[in-house]
This record gives sequence, structure tokens and C-alpha cells, in this order.
Amino acid sequence: MKSSDVKTVNYNSVNPFRLNIRYVAIDSNSPENVYDSHIHTECEIYINISGDVSFMVEDHIYPIMPGSIIITRPYEYHHCIYHGNSIHKHFWILFSAEQNEHLLDRFFKRPLGQDNLLTIPTEKLPDLTGLCYKILNGTVSEAEKLYLFLKLIHTLNTADIPDATVENFPEDVSMAIRYISSNLSYPMTVNEIAYASHVSVNTLERHFATYLHISPSAFLRKKRLANAAEKLYNGCSVMEACQSSGFSDYSNFISLFKKTYGVTPLKYKNQALLHSVQNEN
Repeated sequence: MKSSDVKTVNYNSVNPFRLNIRYVAIDSNSPENVYDSHIHTECEIYINISGDVSFMVEDHIYPIMPGSIIITRPYEYHHCIYHGNSIHKHFWILFSAEQNEHLLDRFFKRPLGQDNLLTIPTEKLPDLTGLCYKILNGTVSEAEKLYLFLKLIHTLNTADIPDATVENFPEDVSMAIRYISSNLSYPMTVNEIAYASHVSVNTLERHFATYLHISPSAFLRKKRLANAAEKLYNGCSVMEACQSSGFSDYSNFISLFKKTYGVTPLKYKNQALLHSVQNEN
């Protein structure tokens, strides 16, 4: 090799991160499904192996089949929707992304709540699940786990994004979801949501229960709390987070937030600030 053939390659480093991975086999009655709606500061990867389910992310509901992959970034609202009681087998991977965003184009270089569904050819599913099993293997070294995880991320960055990705649900459900998401900062009732969706309250509640397995009021509350958590994480005061998320009762907001996240809004904000400072150092 001639000296003229030598090239200098510059790359961004991989910053320390936390990684949790689980293989899960549950049905719709499993106690684990009590926490079926998620909002958190980490990125998440869901890899389906089996089960009659759909996946909701923000305003979109995606059809799921073996080999389907759902990705979400921090503070994207998402939850799994069961259509039957067959065993739901999947891998669940949660990892911190701070200062590693440059490695995660599929997570961050897209609009919120869009292009969350990725697919790979069925014949490649064993290779993908094999990576997950190896990461789970307690005898694998930390260096190899990092290599396997980055290989998994590379696989996701080259996976397909299907053209038709959104399942067909009743129009009133879709209208209600859009109305809620567009008006989170304003007080609203289920009556108003039903009116905006051109159906009766009973019809809207029945359709939400049938297709989303959650009531309109519970969905609204979860979306408001998720929005408040993101506001706090980004530095808003507790009062600002409360008001910008449509809560009219400050005390009730604090109570609901603590019940959902296990800490008061102020403590959540302070923990987020401390975590951010630690990452910078």
C-alpha cells in the first residue's frame, strides 16, 4: 500500500447509554398489560414474533405481523392493541439516546408519529431475533453486546418503510384522536370530542373500547400527562406543564402525575435536569 492510499476517517463517538432488552410472551389478560401505554425518555424497539395485535403511535395505528418492527423516540406516545387472546411474543428493547442521535436516523429524522413501522423480509427475521437473543445472553462480553446492538441499529436503518402503514379504523375514532392531539392545551370534555367526531358519546366510547381498548377520557388523560412529562423534561415549570397540557386543576394534575410516573412533577423535572447535567459531563 502506498502512503497516498492511506485515508483519515473521522467519526462521531458512541456515548455511554443504558440498554434494557426483554423477550416477552404474554396474552391480553397478562398483568403486564396494565402498563400497555408508554411514554418515556428513551428510544424503544418492538420486534413482533407472533400475536394478533396492532400498535398505536401518536395519531397512527399500524397493522402488525411477524417481522414487524415499531420504533419510537423519546416522548412518542404508543401502546399495543390486542385483537384476541393469542400469545403475543415479541422483543422489547429500551435504550437511552442522549448524544447518540447521530446514529439513529430512523428514530430522529422523521416527523413525530410517522414512519414508526419498519419491516424486513420474513427470511431475515431469524437473523434479527438471533441478534436479540445474543444480546440477552449473559455470557456475552460488554464489547460484543455493543457490537451486536450497533448491528441491530444498522439493520433498522436499512429496513423497509411500508407504503400503506395505517390500519383502517372507524372515522370517528381517527377524528377523535386527531382532535385530542391538536387541542391538548385546551380543556375539553368527552362530549366535545364526540361532537367534533360527529358521533354520540356512547358511540365514541363503544368504538374506543372495541378498537383501542381504552376509553376516550383515559386516552385524553394519558396524552395530557405524556405532554406534561415532555414539557417538564424540556425545562418548563410545573405550572407551565400543567397549563400547556390542558389541566385546569393544578392539585389534580400533581396527583395524577405522581400516580402515573411515581414522582411529583417537580421531582420529575429535577431528575431530568440532573440526568442532563450528568450526560454533559
